[in-house]
Amino acid sequence: MTRSAASVWGGETVPVSESLARAVTLSALCAAVGCVSVPTGTSLEAAQLATVSVPRGAWLAPTLITDPSAKEVVELQRSLTLAIASYTSDAKYFSRVNLLPGNLRPEEVVLRFGFDRYQLRREPHPAYFPAAILTLTLYIWFGGPIYRDKANLSAELRVQDAAGQELVRVSDSFQDERDVGFFSPDYVFPSTIKARTNLIRSLLDKAVGELARGAPATTH
Repeated sequence: MTRSAASVWGGETVPVSESLARAVTLSALCAAVGCVSVPTGTSLEAAQLATVSVPRGAWLAPTLITDPSAKEVVELQRSLTLAIASYTSDAKYFSRVNLLPGNLRPEEVVLRFGFDRYQLRREPHPAYFPAAILTLTLYIWFGGPIYRDKANLSAELRVQDAAGQELVRVSDSFQDERDVGFFSPDYVFPSTIKARTNLIRSLLDKAVGELARGAPATTH
């Protein structure tokens, strides 16, 4: 007995030919309605060891997201705070990392992350719709891009001492665009894990570098 090739679509196993047809239909609809938001997510890549660290304990305040376009902000802030705490601890920027509230020692610092832009968009790739129709879906079979995922992130990190005095403030932004085809791992669950990680790592590198030099600073 022979079996036709199949793939998983929304938890249902269907023939690849049928799943491709669904992809064409779904993407055509997407093209008709324009840009759509994609799941934002909060996960980060595995931490790389910090190039600069300080022998202090750090406390992480709840992350703030003030971007008015962000959805489900409360849950987004909570899960992003946990992801940042884990990353900062694993990278060894500080001797230890805890979550506020808690009792700070005089030599410890507080990290306050704030995002004023936390935007992810998925747009139909401009070449997709005509190419998929004209090539009778061969465009899809050979990995032609269907979507274009865009990330636009902007954040700052404020570091305060145990008394609440600001020691360092740094800010940075990160933009990323990537084409997504039918066989891409990002096709079903769009991911901007690399963009988030790059931004968090950049903020920590700059802030901890200033702390290590012992000079309060504000950088952009």
